[in-house]
Amino acid sequence: MDHLKNYRARFFRTAILASAAAWLVVADAAAQTSDENAVAAAEDAFGTRVGNDNIGLYSANNARGFSPQLAGNIRYEGLYFDQQSFIGRVILRSSTMRVGLSAQSYPFAAPTGISDTFLPMPAEDHMTFSVTGDVARPTGINSEFVGVSFPINDKLGWLINALPNSQPHSQGGSNGERFNIGSVLRWRPTDWFEAIPFFFLQRTENDEVTPSIYTAGDYAPPKYNRGVFFGQEWADRAQDESTYGLLLRARLSDNWELRSGTFSSRLDRSTNYVVNYRNIQPDGTGTLSVLKYPSHLTQSYSGEVRATGVYTGGVLRHTLNIAARGRDVSRTFGGGTSVNFGTHKVGVTALQPYPRYTYGVRDKDVVTQYTPGISYGLQWANVGEMSIGLQKAFYDRSYGKLGAAPTSTSSKPWLYNGTIAYYVSRSFIVYGSYARGVEEFGTAPDGTLNAGEPLQARVTSQIDAGIRYTIMPGLNLMLGAFQISKPYYDRDATNLYTVVGDLKHSGFEFSLTGKPITSLTIVAGAVYVKGKVSGLPVNNGTIGSTEPGLPPYSIRLNAQYGPAWMKGVVGEFQMNSETANYANRTNTFKVPTLTTFSVGARYPFKIGTTRLSARVFIDNIFGTFKWTVDGNSGRFAPSSQRLYQTRLAVDF
Repeated sequence: MDHLKNYRARFFRTAILASAAAWLVVADAAAQTSDENAVAAAEDAFGTRVGNDNIGLYSANNARGFSPQLAGNIRYEGLYFDQQSFIGRVILRSSTMRVGLSAQSYPFAAPTGISDTFLPMPAEDHMTFSVTGDVARPTGINSEFVGVSFPINDKLGWLINALPNSQPHSQGGSNGERFNIGSVLRWRPTDWFEAIPFFFLQRTENDEVTPSIYTAGDYAPPKYNRGVFFGQEWADRAQDESTYGLLLRARLSDNWELRSGTFSSRLDRSTNYVVNYRNIQPDGTGTLSVLKYPSHLTQSYSGEVRATGVYTGGVLRHTLNIAARGRDVSRTFGGGTSVNFGTHKVGVTALQPYPRYTYGVRDKDVVTQYTPGISYGLQWANVGEMSIGLQKAFYDRSYGKLGAAPTSTSSKPWLYNGTIAYYVSRSFIVYGSYARGVEEFGTAPDGTLNAGEPLQARVTSQIDAGIRYTIMPGLNLMLGAFQISKPYYDRDATNLYTVVGDLKHSGFEFSLTGKPITSLTIVAGAVYVKGKVSGLPVNNGTIGSTEPGLPPYSIRLNAQYGPAWMKGVVGEFQMNSETANYANRTNTFKVPTLTTFSVGARYPFKIGTTRLSARVFIDNIFGTFKWTVDGNSGRFAPSSQRLYQTRLAVDF
């Protein structure tokens, strides 16, 4: 309660001072945050984020069962970005997941889908000022967003946003404290040149670690009260994250444009613990241990420069892209040691005294990658379009203990892609594509012989095809099929986490978005995906042929209904469902289906020229409980409990 009182006092103090300052300098301003609505903005059901609103089947961490971020498929304003740190909403206007037909507009498409993030831009002709407060109970985020945007002159605009918030633990416990600040500067001295420097900083303290749970056999842990924090109060994380970038655009001629993006992404984790409950028995008892690491640092420099030429003649439009992408990543990690605290029970608080830790030798990993490429696209009005792309990747990596001679590897694969779309009619499009990429696969999980070691980059491929059909103006249907092929990482006979076979994700995806009637907006999506493993461990019966931790069916439905008789109030409904999936490598047991329902309402309104938006939302209204499992490590985690959320946004 003391924290809640402090939060309220801090928020209202900030809001009152900010509001008073804004009223002194602003007569009329456009909306900034009060109109954030992902359902209204979504073009399909594959993943859309607008401000705090986030909906859809996929995300930057999970698309078609894989991670676009690990695949190197993060884009910032359409340009390649190697993301290592968190990106906060203070410099995020929106983000969109691109798969299937929507990914074809990107040159050099790659397997797993593309996550594109867009910056908020400074106001061009008047100052805008925004204040937003979010509260969620019994757990969630308490935050106050304050932003100001204004033109310095007719060629230069500036935006700065701040977001102090407290992050209560997902299972109770003390609040972690975070502070976000970001800024965007937009300079357009002429019609043919534009420069956009920006930065984002986040400081996190007292972020208490969620326990990781592993069972001793082919069963799930027993259910427990998700509101109980049973980690250790002294086992928390503290870290600094930053992102700096510079976007440039120059019109070289009537036909050619040059764009570039240069980025720095840094994660500096000064304190880091891992709380493990291992060998959990059916009654919930097991061994508690806490692993502590010395400071870890990841620093990435990345970017892309691209020249695009567009030539139009009659019904044909030709597009040529000449580009080069690169990244330089350095990681210092490892060196942790673990302390055993004996037998304890999952879900029961058992505070332990802080032990003495000694560290081991840390590891150093350095990756450089340079990828030049060329692509050609052809658009034929009312007929269709196609594209082909060719890249050469130069990949080098060195890895080893600090102070010792590193092990080096390199590869130089050719990467290529092609897309085609045929316009059967104005409302019916048929498409297909093939893409080949090179990507890394994260790090070896805890409990393996090479835990924490970065995994070698490998070549991957993807083929997909489908249709897009406009049922009626404003209501679109998309159906697609896909197959993604990658190497399969798992433990070998010596408990080394390495490539042990091949993995294919094959499936179908569905999207229906738009307005079937005037007052109703729907975003409905579903995906079926099967992860099939092949190789020696499958043949000899060591592991099963189905990838664990991957639900075969996932369904997302969002709907908003706001008829005239509701006087501006918009009702919201959401359903998320994931079917039962294998929870272990040998395919001998499953975690059950999880279906949750959420409801809410939002009310946009005005007081004079000031725009406001109020929202209430109840997530998982029935408090449904299910265990989820990470297929690679076997780590169990409970689904989120019922959450009550309120939000008020004010734009001056």
